[in-house]
Amino acid sequence: MKKVIAYVNTVRVHWLVDELQKIGIDEIMVTEYFKPKSQISLLELKCGNIWVDQVKQIIHDVGTTGNACDHYFEVQDLNPNDKSIFPDLYR
Repeated sequence: MKKVIAYVNTVRVHWLVDELQKIGIDEIMVTEYFKPKSQISLLELKCGNIWVDQVKQIIHDVGTTGNACDHYFEVQDLNPNDKSIFPDLYR
């Protein structure tokens, strides 16, 4: 199991979440940050090891505006026995 952390263009979040849900990603946490000339969103999700490349491609294709350096992508190992990365708001 992997935890995917990505910083993406805030304007693209809606389309990005739609595309990730189409491949079965059913829990996505988004935190948005705003400054006068900058809008960026932190997107976190968990997925199986086999989905990482597809998730990365979707984030690159849909979560960016095409400008260089407007997104960041990181993958971390996630122990399934660890506490969820998501708050218990809806459990």
